[in-house]
Amino acid sequence: MGLRKKARLIIYRFRERGLEVFLTQQSEEWGLPGGDLKVDNPDLISLEPAEDREEAIAVEGDWHEIPSLKQMLYEDAGEIKERLKELESGTFLTIKDALKNRLSPGQVQFLRELVEVVTDRNSVRDI
Repeated sequence: MGLRKKARLIIYRFRERGLEVFLTQQSEEWGLPGGDLKVDNPDLISLEPAEDREEAIAVEGDWHEIPSLKQMLYEDAGEIKERLKELESGTFLTIKDALKNRLSPGQVQFLRELVEVVTDRNSVRDI
């Protein structure tokens, strides 16, 4: 049984337009999906906690991988149904477009840190 913690899940991918992140729509607002996540996966990028102490984990993924990413969200049976609906109402946006969507300050901080981490990782791969 792995370690779990409550955190935002940032699903990202690379496309022609650059780095894109998956946002979900909650009523009129867009945001990052979240829940109780299993955090002992080596493919996950743990980001620094935001000023409001909210935490986030990033993982590279695409549409066909979202069903397996949904399984990373672990919540009570009544809440999971709503959480899965939330994921189905999501879409990938470029970082630039995502930052235009009035995200919370913590979520903006997570996305900016993700850009730095992914840029650093890709720079090291190219050496």
